[in-house]
Amino acid sequence: MKTKIALTLSTPFIFSLLTACNTTPVEQPSPTLAGAGQILQQSQQAVGVAQAMQSGSLTDLLMQQTGVSQTQAQGGAGALFQIAKSQMQASAFSKLSQAVPGMGAMLGAAPALQQPSALGSLAGLAGLGGGSGGNMLALASAFQQQGMSPSMIQQFIPVIIQYVQGNAGNGLASSLGSALTGR
Repeated sequence: MKTKIALTLSTPFIFSLLTACNTTPVEQPSPTLAGAGQILQQSQQAVGVAQAMQSGSLTDLLMQQTGVSQTQAQGGAGALFQIAKSQMQASAFSKLSQAVPGMGAMLGAAPALQQPSALGSLAGLAGLGGGSGGNMLALASAFQQQGMSPSMIQQFIPVIIQYVQGNAGNGLASSLGSALTGR
């Protein structure tokens, strides 16, 4: 008898639970939650940038942000640092060298910068702005020698400046930006 009573008492309770579950409206995600995936992705990218900066690897950061190979990241950064070296005061470039671990390897990985005369229209085609024309043409040539489009220069510059800013502050980052863009 006890079993029968327990079933009798349990059945209406279970039925009411099922009915309540079926009639409870499902809430639609709020606009705030709809963008959560995008926010999460941006946060993961920021963590990746922070981790690359913590590990001291500009090469890793360039690979993550621009999608180039390690060799291309080192050579492209090295070419940009060659231009910076020629444009910055020696004391400022020395501070920059200290703020960027592995700069010597990057400078060594860069092709020798030449002033190519046959690439006169290349800077315009690549959308290269700022900097002296000769420097931009030399950079375009260096990037091409490493299998990258000259337009990649415009992707490298902000990543490198951001990295230097994080490691050495606004003053040195501003000096580097001026050296690379001529502004």
